[in-house]
Amino acid sequence: MRLLGAALVILATGSMGALGVAALRRRVKVLEALVISLQLMESEICTRMATMREVLDMLSREAPVCVRGLYRRAFGGLAALGRCSFSAIWRMAVEKSRELRLRPEEAETLTSLGLSLGRYDVGEQAQAISRARGRLEAALRQAETERDRDWKLHAFFGLASGLFAVILLL
Repeated sequence: MRLLGAALVILATGSMGALGVAALRRRVKVLEALVISLQLMESEICTRMATMREVLDMLSREAPVCVRGLYRRAFGGLAALGRCSFSAIWRMAVEKSRELRLRPEEAETLTSLGLSLGRYDVGEQAQAISRARGRLEAALRQAETERDRDWKLHAFFGLASGLFAVILLL
């Protein structure tokens, strides 16, 4: 019975470490997806002169899966465009996209992008998208560094804390 309990404690703490590693990987994946989707947005606006309605519709279907919810929420919010500004609709979409688990500065980058989208000429929108993409690329590089540096720590800490607890309990 003691061995079974020890194994369960080690398994539980090991899985907590694995969850930490998965969170580091997911953060990188989400930031990569946001950068890609902003590139798509910029090319649609600059080359096709697409409207925000067309861009959001396309991104809600074709953006990387982990960020489609953001664009679906923004596209769905366009029904309230007469009562709300686009920037308010965009801000609400960013705020409701908790599954992205963005840090406050990353969420602020996306929120501030909504102040320019659909409001200014193509060149200014492209500059705003490019600035936001640059900030998210910097966050992506930082997230990759954290992932590469910290994944072993998360995995080791999970197993080591389980072993320590087992030694104390036995």
